[in-house]
Amino acid sequence: MQDARNRPKLELVSPDKAELTKRTNSIRVGKHLVDLPERVTVADWTLEKVTVQNPRIRAFLGCLDLLEEVLDSNYAILHCSPERLSYIQRRVAKVAELIRSEIGPMLKSRSKVPALEAARRSGELSLQTLSVTALADVDRLGPLIEEEHYLQVRKGLCVSIGKLHSFLQDTFAKIMAADPRSVHDSDYFLSRRFPRDIEEAEWLYTTVQRLYDYVRELGHARSERLAQTADRLRREGTIPNGKAWQEVHELLSSLLEELTPLLKEILAQRGIRFDEMEMLDRFTSDMPTRCSIVLELYETAQELTQRIMVDSDRPTHQRIEELTSSHSILGSRTAELMDGIANGLEELGTFVPIWLRHIELRRALLLKKLPEE
Repeated sequence: MQDARNRPKLELVSPDKAELTKRTNSIRVGKHLVDLPERVTVADWTLEKVTVQNPRIRAFLGCLDLLEEVLDSNYAILHCSPERLSYIQRRVAKVAELIRSEIGPMLKSRSKVPALEAARRSGELSLQTLSVTALADVDRLGPLIEEEHYLQVRKGLCVSIGKLHSFLQDTFAKIMAADPRSVHDSDYFLSRRFPRDIEEAEWLYTTVQRLYDYVRELGHARSERLAQTADRLRREGTIPNGKAWQEVHELLSSLLEELTPLLKEILAQRGIRFDEMEMLDRFTSDMPTRCSIVLELYETAQELTQRIMVDSDRPTHQRIEELTSSHSILGSRTAELMDGIANGLEELGTFVPIWLRHIELRRALLLKKLPEE
């Protein structure tokens, strides 16, 4: 029998410390192993996931689903039936109540995951602002709507719905992006509403990009030409003819045939917010009206000139005086309208780039790029 002292010793080989730490600090998501942040254990995450994170996600998705039922375009809300208006108001009040009673308390629960904690704090601050704006506005609307207050309620709902949806969508997107499971298990988070938000964000971005390109191609020079022509009208008191008017005519026709349909296309989209809608609605109504009147005044001036000049029953000096007086009146009105068009184009040129950047920020939250493997 072999002496025990002469038996070979069995050495226990310890696993690599880093590898052991990695295994005890990782969670499995589908077929993937996902590392948790440093100092966040699997036990920490499991407890937080079950007690806070999953209920919080369900609360956000529930509110988004409820709001989806009344997430009509602002134009539709401003013109819907009284019955639909009452339904929208009840739904919005329910969403406001759930934000206060469910989402609010869950946004107070701290997270051990640093990125998720940052998203939570951001959401908590956003909710504080929402409480004194949209939630307070919803409370003031009350349960009953008097007929004389329809327009005020419609506008109030447009603003409130936009703010509620922005809070829910933006905060949920940040929380979803910060969840350790989001990279490999995105289906867990995505509701029916979320893919449509992505589609709407893309469509709105694409159409506003077209508007941006149009305004940029239009350039400052062409709108400045309107102002120069208006100054000439006031100075000379005669509506121009020939090439000078041809350039103005081409610009006004372009605004009517290209810009106006594009503005209406954007205005009808659900992704547009109320303050953006108000700005766009003003351009959509004012711009084509002014353009049409200017073109009609020009045609009127040409017709009037022809009638006066062919009237051989009166002396030439009388006809010239009448022509000068008529052109002065028509020219003054035309110049005023052309100034309005030029100012509108300048304002649109300032507004569109800023608006496009805001849309890009919203879109970036929805279309979070996955890290490279």
